[in-house]
Amino acid sequence: MWSRGRRSHTRRRSFALLLALLLLTAACTGDDTPDPQPPASPTAAPEDLPTGGGTLRIGLANDPRSIDPRFVADEEGELIVGALFEPLVRIDARGRAVPGAARAWSVSDDGTEITFTLREATFHDGQPVTATDVKRTFDRIADGTADPPSFLAYLLSPIVGADAAAEGGGDLEGVEVVDETTVVIRLVEPQPRYLLTLADPSLVPTPEAADEDPEGFGEAPIGNGPYSLVGPREPGGFVRLARVEGHHREPELDEVVLQIYPDDPARNRQWADLEAGLLHVADVGPAHLEEAAATYGISEDGSSGPGLLDGATSTVTMLGFDLTVPPFDDPVVRRALSQSIDRDALVEEVFGGTRRSADRLVPEGIPGSQSGACDHCRYDPEGAAALLEDAEIELPEEIEFTFNRGATNAAVAERIAADVSDALGVEVVLVPLELREYVPAVRRGEAPWFRLGWEANAPDPGAYLDPLFHSRNVGLDNLTRYADEETDELLDAGRRATSEPEAVEAYAAAERRILDAVAVAPLVVNEHARVVTEDIEGLVWLPSGRVDLAVVRFVQD
Repeated sequence: MWSRGRRSHTRRRSFALLLALLLLTAACTGDDTPDPQPPASPTAAPEDLPTGGGTLRIGLANDPRSIDPRFVADEEGELIVGALFEPLVRIDARGRAVPGAARAWSVSDDGTEITFTLREATFHDGQPVTATDVKRTFDRIADGTADPPSFLAYLLSPIVGADAAAEGGGDLEGVEVVDETTVVIRLVEPQPRYLLTLADPSLVPTPEAADEDPEGFGEAPIGNGPYSLVGPREPGGFVRLARVEGHHREPELDEVVLQIYPDDPARNRQWADLEAGLLHVADVGPAHLEEAAATYGISEDGSSGPGLLDGATSTVTMLGFDLTVPPFDDPVVRRALSQSIDRDALVEEVFGGTRRSADRLVPEGIPGSQSGACDHCRYDPEGAAALLEDAEIELPEEIEFTFNRGATNAAVAERIAADVSDALGVEVVLVPLELREYVPAVRRGEAPWFRLGWEANAPDPGAYLDPLFHSRNVGLDNLTRYADEETDELLDAGRRATSEPEAVEAYAAAERRILDAVAVAPLVVNEHARVVTEDIEGLVWLPSGRVDLAVVRFVQD
């Protein structure tokens, strides 16, 4: 495999969304199946592509599940929604909250009320953006009785009345419209870093049409962002975005075309179109990584173009254990299982170098990420067997490992089963389930050893640790049923911290405690694995998968 010298490459949210993420992950490695006919596309001949201003063309490996911000469920959807809409605040390249749809805000002395003043702006149809439009979105996401429900209500859990809205429906009590340009968000307790969550691309103003015609709005959303949608989306085809003139963050580009490549798991068609000059940004499959690095160079920081972006994303795949069910209730057993797995081989043989071995819970690029925090993530089969022997623990002849169906998921499970069997002499019975079966089975405790993925919604270690490991989230996203009083205290301290260093210190201690207990076993972290051509400036792909298309431009001669 290729290497950049700094390291060798060995490469949202609620549980319903993270399982959707795992399904998308299943389409991320190559296979030898013939490529079907390419989708309809507005691609131009290479000589027609602009060299400054004009149209940016980006390849997407998957069709977004939704481009209605209240139902966005994947990176592709977030990319589009992030261009069409603008939340109250944005996160800048340094991870700070900066004005977005709100031009200013203030926090009450007790830290429980945030008052936002909206800037003067309109939706793409010319209607003014008001505080009522902000509340409309928050109410719809919080309403647990809505049909269909949004799976993003966890984003609003710190707001007063979120539990009541989730259980009984109705408006979200803690979001108050003062006047057309003023909205107040009231929190259950002070949470200074909640501003980072409010930058989520789902928490945006939406017009009346979002409720009046939800289906139509989902196909052709009317936003308040720097780009507008040109025509309804064409699933399996492309999405065209046009610059909104007069927007306070008016882009330099005229338009962005997002070309979708369904049924192309090896990324062969994307690579061919990139080589032909029909794309400026493309996902790269394992078979083309070395050639991409040689042809286009490697990004200096892993996340910004030009070159091959190889930085870590915010997506972590782990082994989850139900800590209340034998033999997984014993930390020695969990540690032995973790040390049995050859993560480097998993990365190379299953993922083709498009992941990297995980040695922590909070991945690179997130404040407070701790290299090597997981001491049981190293491959040590002899040590794993010795752990059980020294503790006089005898495993059952068979243990079950449950995962959601998908070709890559199955390959990962088979590799894990082989490693564990070789190291510990136990047969691992694989239990693949359809997504609709998998989610309830894990929630009910019927799958005590399972595959778990997580993608954070904010550049904050708490976005990983609090949902998955705070005892108050048992039965929600805390699927391992991990409950530890000291961990809770550390997570609470991080959540309430008034400065980033204070928060990072508390979360780092919590992460070490969680990993020492082997509540989960981190496996791999996703990498970007995409190319940005040398004629593009300003494109930064954050670990969360978000891209600020408003600042992207072509190199000017």
